Amino acid sequence: MNGAMKKRIRLTGRVLLLIILIVVLFSYAMFQGGFVSWFLFYSFLPFGLYSFCVALYPMRYFEVQRRLNQEQYHVGEKLAATLNVKTRMFFPIIYLIIEDQLPKPLQNCQQTKPSKIFLSPLFKTDFSYEYILEHLPRGEHRFSTVRIKITDFFGLIEKETTFQVENSILVYPRYVEMGYRKVGQRFEQGVAASPIRLHRDTTITVGIREYKPGDRFSWINWKASARKNELMTKEFEESQSEDIVIFLDRTPSPLFEEMVTFTASLVRTMIKRGVQTGLVSVGRDRVIFPAKNGEAHLQELFYHLAKVQCDSEWSFARSINKEMEHWNTPFSFCCITSSVDKELAASLGNLAMKNFSGIVFIVKDKAADISKEEIIAVEQIERKGVTVKMIEERSFANALIEGGK
Repeated sequence: MNGAMKKRIRLTGRVLLLIILIVVLFSYAMFQGGFVSWFLFYSFLPFGLYSFCVALYPMRYFEVQRRLNQEQYHVGEKLAATLNVKTRMFFPIIYLIIEDQLPKPLQNCQQTKPSKIFLSPLFKTDFSYEYILEHLPRGEHRFSTVRIKITDFFGLIEKETTFQVENSILVYPRYVEMGYRKVGQRFEQGVAASPIRLHRDTTITVGIREYKPGDRFSWINWKASARKNELMTKEFEESQSEDIVIFLDRTPSPLFEEMVTFTASLVRTMIKRGVQTGLVSVGRDRVIFPAKNGEAHLQELFYHLAKVQCDSEWSFARSINKEMEHWNTPFSFCCITSSVDKELAASLGNLAMKNFSGIVFIVKDKAADISKEEIIAVEQIERKGVTVKMIEERSFANALIEGGK
């Protein structure tokens, strides 16, 4: 038996009870007679008739709308929502309970104004109320159900229905303003081999040289070739291409929200500084963002980080190994995790042997939380030339400029 059927049966039972009460009072007045018995009957009759009207009132005559103060937020911000309720048929509603049934992740938010409220609109056919949620959590949250209940003076007759009112919000991860040192500088300080690949900047000519097989036809300097009677090509300035790919560990972890905050802070800092930044995020879904920069790319990354979950069924090491099968050219990488083990150390060691250079950020509540097994794994990773750094949330701002672990 479904819920709607149970409600109808319960309502029918209470209406029958109400009829029995009226019949009993009327019978008592008829047989007993006197002022008191008839006073009781006539005193109860208006309330009883109102209860009948409540039982017969069609709840479909309600119309509900939800308005949100905005659709996009950042973690910790405040949401203000307004529910507007209209009735298409006039009816004096004495007691009304209205509740916006919040998405599960929002049910633990502090409510400075509650999402469930008792009203007495009486003769109003259009009324509204506002509720406020503090400290929104990260994620995409969908609002769908509003519950309305009306009742009589005694609470004997209750009618309840729900309305599907669809709204959704997206809460972006929090980020920290980070101090910045070029990624290339970090690797050039002797910590690890420089991961920065050089490419030719064809906008700055610094000289000429003899033609070599493989030089582009457009590089030929025809005037110099005519003077020397042999092909001469332009020589260009070597410039650094600072690209980095970030690997986010999506295995279940109690520190995943801190990891997302650090990832968001890192990608924002890199892209704002013009660094070509990519992201590899593998869980139940596989999302790969190639190394780019620009505001549009940053918005794509933040949109993903707003919705990402720690739902990977594979170990972080296995995810890295799987993804590296698709990468042939060495590049700089950055791994963000909350724990390391021998398997991850072996995977990163293999990358170092293939000329992939990078850094591993281990997010911890406290630096002292690292276990003996993790210390051994960290030492194994560093012996392969990969930098490892443990960071706490309070030190995110200095993660790119402080030395050491």
